[in-house]
Amino acid sequence: MVASNLIEDLFNMQATCKEFLGAATSDDVYKHATMSYKPLAHFLLHLDGPEKRFLDRCVEVGNVDAILRHGFVEYLQFGHRDKGMELLARASTEGNVEAGYLCPMLLMFDHEEEEEVKMGVQMMEVIRISRKLESCSKFFRGISNDAIVLLLEMFASE
Repeated sequence: MVASNLIEDLFNMQATCKEFLGAATSDDVYKHATMSYKPLAHFLLHLDGPEKRFLDRCVEVGNVDAILRHGFVEYLQFGHRDKGMELLARASTEGNVEAGYLCPMLLMFDHEEEEEVKMGVQMMEVIRISRKLESCSKFFRGISNDAIVLLLEMFASE
């Protein structure tokens, strides 16, 4: 429950005593930890040390929230488009609505191959039909101005 509220609380719990350290470092805890209260841009701009290790461990055990963030960072910050799309698609297939929205957006606006753009349009149509556009809109409003500036710079440099 601590991991599903705040990452910082989990770190504080681990520092409390050996018993809590043991419990708080189990795979189950990392699989269910949530990062959705932190904007995606946070992971682009502040991913270092303990946060990176935490995110890597969460991805390793199959945490969908972490897979989305890792894919986002790989795609945008490191420019690893294939790896980023693979991770975002994985998160989307495992039910992450935000990843399901981000994949088609990137396919439509950051890919030049006609087939990839068409795939993005088809994926977006599925989202529209499923009436999940409202939650996706909230997701993008949650991305900070720093991430938007980073996105614009990335698209302008190509």
